[in-house]
Amino acid sequence: MKRPLNYPPTRTGHAQETVSGVSFPDPYRWLEEDTDETQAWQQAQNRLTDENVRDWPHFERLRQLVDHCAADGNGSPHWMTDPTPVFAGGRWFRLDRSAGDGGPDYPDAAVVRVCDTLEEAGKVVYDPRSDGAHAVFWIAPSPDGTMVLAGVSTDGGEQGEFRLYATDTGELLPDAIPHRCHGLMAVPQWTPDSAGFFCTAADPAGDAYSFPVYYHRVGAGAPPAPEAVDAPDIPLVQVDPAGRYAVATSVFALPRYVCELPERAWRPFVQDVGAIVVGVIDGDRYLAVTNHGAPRGRLVSIPFDSTTPGDPATWQEIVPESQRVLSHVRVVGDQLALSGSVDTEARAWIFDRDGTELEEVPLSGPGAFPNDALSHNALTPDGHPDDFVFLHSTPLTSPGLYRYRPGTGHVETLRPPRAELPGATVSLRWASSADGTQVPYHLILPAGADGTEPLPTLITAYGGGRVAWPPQYPGPLAAFVASGGALVLSHQRGGSDLGSDWADAGRLDRKQNSFDDLYAVAEHLLSTGVTTTGRLAVTGWSNGGIMACAAYVQRPELWAAVVAQCPVLDLVMAHRDPYGKFAVPAEFGGFDTSEEVHHLARMSAYQRVEEGVRYPWLYVHAGAADTACRPGQIRKGVARIQAAAGPGTPVLTRIWDGVGHGLSTRRSEAVLHTTYWLSFLMRRLAMTPPAAPPHPGLRVDS
Repeated sequence: MKRPLNYPPTRTGHAQETVSGVSFPDPYRWLEEDTDETQAWQQAQNRLTDENVRDWPHFERLRQLVDHCAADGNGSPHWMTDPTPVFAGGRWFRLDRSAGDGGPDYPDAAVVRVCDTLEEAGKVVYDPRSDGAHAVFWIAPSPDGTMVLAGVSTDGGEQGEFRLYATDTGELLPDAIPHRCHGLMAVPQWTPDSAGFFCTAADPAGDAYSFPVYYHRVGAGAPPAPEAVDAPDIPLVQVDPAGRYAVATSVFALPRYVCELPERAWRPFVQDVGAIVVGVIDGDRYLAVTNHGAPRGRLVSIPFDSTTPGDPATWQEIVPESQRVLSHVRVVGDQLALSGSVDTEARAWIFDRDGTELEEVPLSGPGAFPNDALSHNALTPDGHPDDFVFLHSTPLTSPGLYRYRPGTGHVETLRPPRAELPGATVSLRWASSADGTQVPYHLILPAGADGTEPLPTLITAYGGGRVAWPPQYPGPLAAFVASGGALVLSHQRGGSDLGSDWADAGRLDRKQNSFDDLYAVAEHLLSTGVTTTGRLAVTGWSNGGIMACAAYVQRPELWAAVVAQCPVLDLVMAHRDPYGKFAVPAEFGGFDTSEEVHHLARMSAYQRVEEGVRYPWLYVHAGAADTACRPGQIRKGVARIQAAAGPGTPVLTRIWDGVGHGLSTRRSEAVLHTTYWLSFLMRRLAMTPPAAPPHPGLRVDS
């Protein structure tokens, strides 16, 4: 990489950001706006990045390796698998990315398929390539299997269309649904008669996000008014398979309303409870995993005819809290499948309906249920009524599709993992954080390494949103391991890896704990000889991107390089952004007092960066269509960091046109994006990809 870098000229202004009486200089605010001048600046930055990334002689070889490693999902390091198949009308529906006949050449977008059994390929109902769409977020087949509702991104962003297709013909049905869907956050649910479905719309217009719920009857016009339910986050409706009840819950799950069907006269259910209650409708009761009085989770029953459903003292405890973390409950025949983890590693157990533990599901090894990382995924039915069908991954093997029939003691493999890292090893380790808390992390060592010689090392983490960062196959980042690097999966506070108290200890006014946990993991890697500061890097996406930027400005001496993917570089200005006002106060803190504003500024790269500090290399990945982490604040944040770090320290950004937060990115695009920042990183760490994939450090099946 040629240095000093010739950054595009960037003017400064005299704007001030003033929030709750606290003012900060905002010299690059003009870059927030979408104007001809800012677009020219952005394109100049993109050209600079292209020149300095693509001139690496190993770029194309690395791109091929990343493509091989991205065996599932859309090719990004964050959406590494597609949803679990859904059973409806005696058939299975799934989003499919099967390899082509010539080998592991996966399509740019998953196609919607229907089949009689999970072992067969079945037929295509809808292929996004047929009409130029970018991706299908989710599918929701009607209970009779004659129709399938799909969330479709047409532009690469996370705001998509509701589309209804006829299963047997693939015909797009004429139902006009004028609302937009919001990625994977709220999957619609049908009434059992297949007459209609509940769907959550996304309305990002104005100065605040709105997520109304509608009931759409097939063949009718657009519903005139939303359902009489609300939630402080994103509501969604669960439907009783027997057709008696519907429950209005939300992404950060609390079943706030219930109604009898078909009348839909909503009444309050579980309200004003400061806890997560995530579950399923089971006859005349709501059966749920809750953290109320149980940070690691317990299973409770809440009758629909209760006169005090919002009083946890009246809930019946079915499975008490224990050392395991419980996250999801599923009804499987006349039994229950409870999934969760022990020391961050996925486990599942079978119980009878009264809470007696019958057996543990014999998984292939320590790993993760990739689709269980988000608690609201448990709110959507995803399998056969009598079988436990699930995806499971380990840090060394990509997700496979499995089926467990309670009582058999045997897990059937329906689709084996497509990729693995033969010869690599993984271990669970613990680091001591600044306050003495023991923080777990998984260390993946490449084939032939035993951890006694320093290796180039990359830490990946999320650490927020009460979202676990599970020990799963790293998708395209397996290319880093296959190239001789050590990869770390950090389970720091802020995420729910060890329970809700673990999550809450790294959020809001305790958010710094999450960052301190990251630094503890880094220092443990250094002290145990796994790596050195000249060979250590960190990356994160979204909330993890904010974490990576905080690490850049708070502890620059720890890192050789930092890669921030879809971050927010200016947390203070988030009060002026519709999504920022929705998301930042829930995780990092609010804007209402001067103390809160100063708290945000201590974590915010735009406010925290300063001249005269020796910073590591920085790469910022972003999407021009991202409505969560908007490109304007990326532009101004990068400009300020470039000015502070100086032209001798690379600070590069790539803002990709037609790309959002990553969920709906086409596979070839996501592979390219990952190759860009991995090239930057591996160049800094003096790494090169192996001569030609496939190779002994990677196996990929078609």
